[in-house]
This record gives sequence, C-alpha cells and structure tokens, in this order.
Amino acid sequence: MASRLTNIFFIAFFLTSFSTFAQQKSFTPTRGEIVFSSSAIILDTAYFTNSLKENNKRLIKHLIKELAIDTSEKIDTINLLSLVNGNITPKSFSENSDFRFLYKDAIIESHKILNNKRSNSFSIIDTKHTNYSDVTVLGDDTNAVDPIDFRYLKMKDKNIREFRNEKRLINGYECFKVTFNYKVAFSEDEGFLAMISNNEQCSATYWVTEKIKSLFHPISKEKEILEKYYPLEITYENPLHKGLILQYKLKSINLSD
Repeated sequence: MASRLTNIFFIAFFLTSFSTFAQQKSFTPTRGEIVFSSSAIILDTAYFTNSLKENNKRLIKHLIKELAIDTSEKIDTINLLSLVNGNITPKSFSENSDFRFLYKDAIIESHKILNNKRSNSFSIIDTKHTNYSDVTVLGDDTNAVDPIDFRYLKMKDKNIREFRNEKRLINGYECFKVTFNYKVAFSEDEGFLAMISNNEQCSATYWVTEKIKSLFHPISKEKEILEKYYPLEITYENPLHKGLILQYKLKSINLSD
C-alpha cells in the first residue's frame, strides 16, 4: 500500500514538474497574432495644456528661424501661434487605437486599427533581414515601397531597473515590472524635436515576460528592452506631453513557434 502511494506521489510530482517546465519554456513567435490597445490619459489637464502651449511656442520659434533663411517677409507670429494651438489640443490625444501583429513564419504584418476600422495601409516586417516595407491597398491595387532597415529608438543616458518581486499575471503570462529612463538621441534631421523637448528624460514602465523572445513588438521600439524581455503592458511618460501618460495594454494574444 505504501509502495503504491509512493508511486502515485512520484507520478504526480513528475506531471506537475513537467507542466511547470512547459509553461516556463520560452519561444520565438512565428504563428498567430498579438493585439495591443492604446489609451491617452491626462492626469493633470492644466499642466498638460500649459505643456502643449510651451511646446508650441518653441515650435513656432524654430519655424520662424527656419523660414527666415528662405524669406525676408514679415511673419505674423500671433496668427501662426494661434493656428498651431488650435490644431494641437488635448482632444488631439483622445483617439484610441489598436496595434496588431500577425505572424507568418519570418514575416510580420503590422496593422493599426482606429475606431475599429483597419487602415488600408500597413507594414510588412521581414525578421530575417531586419527590414520593413510599407504597403497600401486601394481596391484591387496593392502598392509596396522598397524595404528599408527596421529602426529602433536611439537613446542615451539609459537606466533599466527590474522589480522581479512585483508580479502580475497577464493573459496567462507571469510578468514582472521593469522601469526604463532614457533620453532620445535625436539625429541632426530631428534637431527641432530635441529643441522642443528640451532634451529632457523620458520614462517608461513595463510589465514584461521572459517567455516570449522577439526583437519585434507592436509598440516597443526600445531594443535594449526587447533584447531582455517582451512587454505585455507599457506606460510611457514623455517630456513633450507633461501631465499625460500613454498606456498600451494587451488586448489579445495567440502566439506559437
């Protein structure tokens, strides 16, 4: 009787251990899809509105400087500032979107869905050659531009912190918290963005899994993060939009290798 109970115990232990191993096994997705939903949350309307106004002032200053190179005409700064302020408002950030990756072996289709309507434009990512091509479908016509190298966000002054004791279960994946502080390393062509943002530090909070291994993500373009983890929830804070956070949450996932 004792021997029989011992055998049952070892069988149960084996099955449990095997199940745990199977759940923890990492993989690189080549089939299925993953969808994230986005939302812009204004934490402080007054702070956010004032931040937009200050950004717009710096933008106008930059435009005037650039335009002055090619024209000697007097520029109506008041009307120009009014035009920019009227087009960049808190309502500009109220639209929520879904971002979808559809895996087909080494190819990923990247779609953006706005108000439940999928755009007729999308991107095709070639994971083997690390490039992508933009595609537009109009009726029976499909147009694709020549592939270009896949671009990750260029950063400097980076600091990654792990909080493995803070855990969250997201769609069956055990995740832990990671924070990332950095400054965007703008190129010479993006100098005006550095000027508008005052080159301040950005911050991001991720809930990540180590089960999925991929350098391609519907939202994250931070290679330093993707080399270590796969985020299933992201919150971004950007100095360009103070008082606002951008949240990306996992809507659905069905991936396999």
